Amino acid sequence: MDAERNLFKFLLFADAAAILISMVAGPLSHTAISIGAAGSAILISLCLIFYGLYVWPKDR
Repeated sequence: MDAERNLFKFLLFADAAAILISMVAGPLSHTAISIGAAGSAILISLCLIFYGLYVWPKDR
């Protein structure tokens, strides 16, 4: 359970970092980096939302 919580926190941090990288790289004309980071952020966010909606309620 503790490893699961640590992994969730790590993925939240990685998601925030990807969003930040995307927001900074876009205006600096690094389009490929911006799009890649945004895509990664979307994928991580969807996984975290899916996990939160379908796995956490079953634990209770």
